[in-house]
Parts: sequence; C-alpha cells; structure tokens
Amino acid sequence: MDMNELYRVHQVSITQASNAATIEARISHAGRAAGYASLIASKQLIFGVGHPTLVRSS
Repeated sequence: MDMNELYRVHQVSITQASNAATIEARISHAGRAAGYASLIASKQLIFGVGHPTLVRSS
C-alpha cells in the first residue's frame, strides 16, 4: 500500500469509528485506524522523515 492509500484507509477508519452504531464497532474501527497510523509512521521513518507525522485516531 502506498502512502496515499494508507492515509485514505486511515481516514475512512476514523470516519467509520465516529459513525459507529455500537461501542464494539467504534473500538474495532478505531483499532484499525491506530494500526494504519502506526504503518504511516513506520513508512515515514523508512523514507527518512526526521519527525514523522503523529496521527491519532481517537
């Protein structure tokens, strides 16, 4: 997955978490967003970004 796709799926997961009908769904989507945020930060480090963007999904 390239960076644009990672940012896209991260944002989709955040939106799904905010619109979730149940707490279980909210937790699931927020967890997925956190995973994508971690991947984004890891790739930024690999690409040599000195201070990776901190993306929060809460």
